Amino acid sequence: MSRKALGFCAVSPQRDGYGGTQTNDCKGMTKVVVICNDQEYFLRHRLAVVEKLAQAGAEVTVVTGGQEKPLRKPEGWTFIHMPIERFSFRPLGDLAIVARSARLIAAINPDAVHLITLKPAVFSGFAAILARLAGRGPRRILVTIPGLGRLMSPGAASSSTASAARSIVRRAIRFLSDRRGVYFTFETSHDRNLWLSDGLIRNDNSTVINGAGVNPEIFYPVAGKAARPGIKVLFASRLLKAKGLDAFIDAAKQYANRADIEFIVAGMIEPHDPDGYYPEELRKEPAISFLGEVTDMPALLREVDLVCLPTRYGEGIPRILIEAAASGIACLATDLEGCKEIVEDGVSGTLVPASEPEALAKNISNAVDAYLQNPELLRTQGAAGYQRFLSGGFSEEAVVSHFIALLTGPETDRI
Repeated sequence: MSRKALGFCAVSPQRDGYGGTQTNDCKGMTKVVVICNDQEYFLRHRLAVVEKLAQAGAEVTVVTGGQEKPLRKPEGWTFIHMPIERFSFRPLGDLAIVARSARLIAAINPDAVHLITLKPAVFSGFAAILARLAGRGPRRILVTIPGLGRLMSPGAASSSTASAARSIVRRAIRFLSDRRGVYFTFETSHDRNLWLSDGLIRNDNSTVINGAGVNPEIFYPVAGKAARPGIKVLFASRLLKAKGLDAFIDAAKQYANRADIEFIVAGMIEPHDPDGYYPEELRKEPAISFLGEVTDMPALLREVDLVCLPTRYGEGIPRILIEAAASGIACLATDLEGCKEIVEDGVSGTLVPASEPEALAKNISNAVDAYLQNPELLRTQGAAGYQRFLSGGFSEEAVVSHFIALLTGPETDRI
C-alpha cells in the first residue's frame, strides 16, 4: 500500500517512545489483524483505530470473543468470532486459542497484529510467532494491556491455581517481549513500571497511551448549564461489585428519603460474570434510578452533576472518567492509579481509598455531603477536569494517532 493510501501516517519524524525516531511511513502496510477478548469491549473502546485504518484503505480483520454475531455492521473491515473465555484463565483449555489464532493469522498473512487484553496477548501472541516461523506472520505485533485485571493486579488471588496461571503469563510475556517487532502499550505508568520491574518488558519496547480516546466533538461541556436544586450522581460502568457498584448502592441508601439528590445507575449487564448484578436486582432497588445500558452517554452526562466510579478493579484509565472530564463533570473515584491519571483529588474531583464496601460507602457519602454543602465545587472541579482532558492527550485523535504510529512504524533492529 502506498504512502498516499495511508496518508495520515506520513508525518514528520518524531520520538517513537522507544528511544528512537519514527516517520510513520505506512508504505507497504496492507493487512492488519486485531484480536480482542470481547466484541462489546472492542466496539466501545478500540473501534476508532480500526475505522481509521479501514478508511485509509488497509485490510483490517477484527477477531473477538463474546457475542458470536456482529453487534454492528462492519464498515470497511471484516469481523470474525473466536471463542475466548473472559472470566477464567485455564492454560490447557485456552490452548485452542493458539491453534485458532495461528491458522487465522497464517491464512491472512498480515503485516501487523494488534492483541488487546491479556488472554489474546498470551495465546494469540504465541500464535503470531508460530505463524512467523512458517513465513506467514506479522512483522509488527502490538500488545495492548488496558489494565492488569483480576489475575495480574497486585493483591490478586493467591490460590495455587492463580499463582500457576500468573507464572505462565509471565513466561509467555517475556518470550513475546524478546521477539523482534513486538511492542506493548499500557494505560498507566504504574502498570508499565510493574512489568518493567518484573523483567517482563523493556523500556525500548513499551509505552503509555492515555486510555482509548474520547471524541470532544461528542463529549463536551454544556455552556451556561442552569443551576438546579440538589445534585444527580451517576454510576456508569459494567455492573460489577468490583467496579464499586455495591458501595455506590449502599451509599445511595443513606439518602433514600431526600429530595435533593438522585443516584443513577447505567451500564452493561454481565450475565456470565460471577461478580455481576442481575438487572432485576437493580430495578427493585428503591435507592437508585436504574437506566440499564445507555446508548447516548453524552446526553446523559449533560444531565448529571457528578460521576462516581468507586472501582476496586485492576483496570487502566476508566473511560467514563475521561468522558466525564471531557464533559466538564466533576468525578468521585477511588485512588487507584488509573483513576488518578485523570482525576486530581481536590482539583477535578474527589479520590477516596479503594476499601471494602462498607468503608467505601461511608467515604462516598462523606464526599457527596461536601458537594451538597458546597455545590460550587461541582462547577469548579468540572472545569478543572475539562482542562485536564484538553491538556493530557486523552482525545480520540491523539490516542488513535499514537496507535497508528505503533502499528505502522518501522521495525527496530531488536531480535
